[in-house]
Amino acid sequence: MDPNLLAQLQSTCEILRSECPKIQRVAHHLRNRNDFSKYYSPRMLSLGPIHHGEPHLKVGEKYKIMWASMYVQRDQEGRAQSLFRNIAENIEDLKNLYDEDTIGQFNDQQLAQMLFLDGCALLQILKHPDILKSEPLKAKVDQMALVRQDALLLENQLPFRVLHLLSDQPEYRLIEDMKTFLRCHHFSPADQKLKQKNGAKEDDSRHLSTEVPPQNVAQKGDSHQHHSLDIVVPNPAHLLDQLRRVVLAEFHPPGNKPATQESGTITHRNLKELNAAGIQVKRSKSNSPIDISFSSCCLTGELKLPNLVVDDTSASTYLNLMAYEACPDFENEYEISSYIEFLDSLVDHPDDVKELRKAKVLINRLGSDEELAKLFNIIGKDVVPNDAIYAYLRDNIESHYQIKYKAWYALAMATYCSNPWSITALMAASLLLILTFVQAWFAAFPSHP
Repeated sequence: MDPNLLAQLQSTCEILRSECPKIQRVAHHLRNRNDFSKYYSPRMLSLGPIHHGEPHLKVGEKYKIMWASMYVQRDQEGRAQSLFRNIAENIEDLKNLYDEDTIGQFNDQQLAQMLFLDGCALLQILKHPDILKSEPLKAKVDQMALVRQDALLLENQLPFRVLHLLSDQPEYRLIEDMKTFLRCHHFSPADQKLKQKNGAKEDDSRHLSTEVPPQNVAQKGDSHQHHSLDIVVPNPAHLLDQLRRVVLAEFHPPGNKPATQESGTITHRNLKELNAAGIQVKRSKSNSPIDISFSSCCLTGELKLPNLVVDDTSASTYLNLMAYEACPDFENEYEISSYIEFLDSLVDHPDDVKELRKAKVLINRLGSDEELAKLFNIIGKDVVPNDAIYAYLRDNIESHYQIKYKAWYALAMATYCSNPWSITALMAASLLLILTFVQAWFAAFPSHP
């Protein structure tokens, strides 16, 4: 056997066995879809080697230099050299955190300088996460909104290891900064209640939101605070990985029984069909944004979904999370992809979007219901989900759907009880029928003195 071929086979096995997924390009079959490349490419800021030096990002390059300068100058003199040395001395290990084809055009010195500059800039951004208070970063709100979105692109990630080498904080503090950044842009249900208590409106929430639980593992450098806990969770691979962890923090697949063998053959039902079968959409109180549940009683059913906010950043965020799940060296259960596929099955038409809004499940910041229905169909295209995650839920929905008298009851309620006039007419007709029956009874059986 050719030694080169043998070496390639061995290196491929090592890649597939890697504990931490490498930063890589979005899979070709995802990026190459019509008009999809824009969702994976930065518009303001490049972080790391994949989009480094692209002409349309020149303005962002100037801001990166400024933010990196702010970061290193806030410390003692000589800090910049010390931080750069941290990167340069570990460059071989850092190269192993990237897919080979993303760094091949850079030598070690160029890559070290790039990671140093980009890492310092990102750390400065994490220290000032609120885009409505962007004065410390000397940037406009609209520019910071683009930076926020660019920081969550799969191809724009910096390894957590880079950030830790450049940070003067222990790992758990750096993770808290990442959580704060995500919390500022993806408010949680608990955050909403606090904001409402302080007079803020309900729709101040953001999409993909969840309460970030307290750090529940012993992080390096903080053993005195978590000495009673011996469960150690690996650090996030990067910021996008941390966002995924936040989304899944309190998620448990619905149901506690295995799905039936017929689950894979169940036809997906949109909300209009489910409503016709007496299934109503309700807003749940779950802290997980992808936690969906279903309950059925004698005549009706309830499909509960957490609050969902959709704006012009939602498509990019969802698609990059799903692209991350599709990375060949990232072992996962495809939870985000499965959630998007389930939502796509519920929403086929603008009327389905209207049902979600009526139930106060959905806040539409994108535009019309037609636009939102189209968005769900776009981001749900070519998704490969884990059917097992929502299979038990679909089994229960299908079982309810197949019981005909529940559909008849739902049709009767929609026909005769959908508005006050229909109810009044139904009551009047019922009263008239009763009076007619009473009259006929006395005519047939007259009373005798």
